[in-house]
Amino acid sequence: MLRSHLSINNSNKKEMIMNNNMVKRCDFRIHDVIDGKYRVERVLTSTPTYQQFKVIDSSGKEYILKLLKLWEVEPQLRSNMVVSAENEIKGCNIKSNYLTNIVQTGVVNGNPYLLTEYFKSLDLTHYFRNPRLNVVKVVKDILYGLRDLHKSGKVHCQLTPENILITDAGRTMITGYVVLGGRGNLLTRKNKVQYSRIVDKSLAYQAPELYNLDRYITILPSLDIYSFGVVLFQLLTGELPFGRLMTEADWINYQSRAKSNDWNRNVLMRNEQREMWMSVLDICLAPNANDRAKNIDEILDKLPEDDNYYVSVIGSNVEAPKNILNGIMLHVLQGDEFGKCYRLPELLQHPRRIITIGRNDNSVFNTIQIPELISSFISRRHCTIELDYDNDVWYVRDGQWDKETKKKWTPSLNGTYVNSEEVTEEGYKIVPGDIISIGDVKFRVEAY
Repeated sequence: MLRSHLSINNSNKKEMIMNNNMVKRCDFRIHDVIDGKYRVERVLTSTPTYQQFKVIDSSGKEYILKLLKLWEVEPQLRSNMVVSAENEIKGCNIKSNYLTNIVQTGVVNGNPYLLTEYFKSLDLTHYFRNPRLNVVKVVKDILYGLRDLHKSGKVHCQLTPENILITDAGRTMITGYVVLGGRGNLLTRKNKVQYSRIVDKSLAYQAPELYNLDRYITILPSLDIYSFGVVLFQLLTGELPFGRLMTEADWINYQSRAKSNDWNRNVLMRNEQREMWMSVLDICLAPNANDRAKNIDEILDKLPEDDNYYVSVIGSNVEAPKNILNGIMLHVLQGDEFGKCYRLPELLQHPRRIITIGRNDNSVFNTIQIPELISSFISRRHCTIELDYDNDVWYVRDGQWDKETKKKWTPSLNGTYVNSEEVTEEGYKIVPGDIISIGDVKFRVEAY
């Protein structure tokens, strides 16, 4: 895979930012040719943010093409949306045997698009309660894919059976993880759907903390762990864990049972591996995110050992560098500064042992100032990183010291998280491999 393929051509990007008149509506249909290169074989999904097609190139190679509907974005917001989309595409360039990988990007009529691998396959809905399916193998492959995403600072947010493919060659792969338009906006839209008369079936996979949102919620791996639990239950039983979901009344009842942890345990009574699956589902379907598995490895540990070991890709950056030679750094894996690295020891101003992080705002000075182009989820005084000189250990604390306030300490509005755990002002020890979530920005702690 050529890296040059994975960023929007600079000249095209500059033209889009400078000239909004280049952005034109795209209504591609079967047999149309996109960007003079890809013929549409099938029109797939369409959302307010993007359209998706199955396409074929001149050599006969097939792909899935995802097109950002930039023409639907207000002209004054388009340049920021282009930058955000490009950073999302770069951040999702995760080399993995368990994900459908991005292979190319481009621009058509001023609208960015990306190509992902296409495989002859069926989605997981075709395999519910299939006695010939090696369920443990499929489940492990799904978990390996989720782990690759989470270690790369990404949360899928849309894990459903339709986004899990089993190829003709027997591989299980996760797709649909590239979110154009911002993950925070995705969850906000999904939350609004529940008030319409049409029940969106994808709501069944939505964690209870997303019900009736009255404020932004930080997107964490625990959301995917819950969705995985629903998918697993369906794979084993052919049913949803909290009852059917057809009408508005069903949705109200479904939410109530989900919040009460009242999933249908009886339907697993005759399963030969009942105890194992029950123990997995218990740590996935918990209504409180803090009671769920802390990471994917905690789920994998409950599955039997076999010869289906994780297979990495040569050249993959899924694993964070952990051999500390000079110190640790924060590597931006999601956000407007994608790819930027903050080397913590070099940011300390002796004798001070703290580094402050917050939104880029002239009213407050922060050692690390984070820009937000299309969101506003980061507080001006969001968190503090502190070095324990005596033990050479770094801690992250939510909030910052503020002598102007009564309590002298100001917490952030949306919280600070390490992996899936919320951090308090008391602090949390950070080590290479940890993912720090601040609003919609994710840093990976890495050694250098």
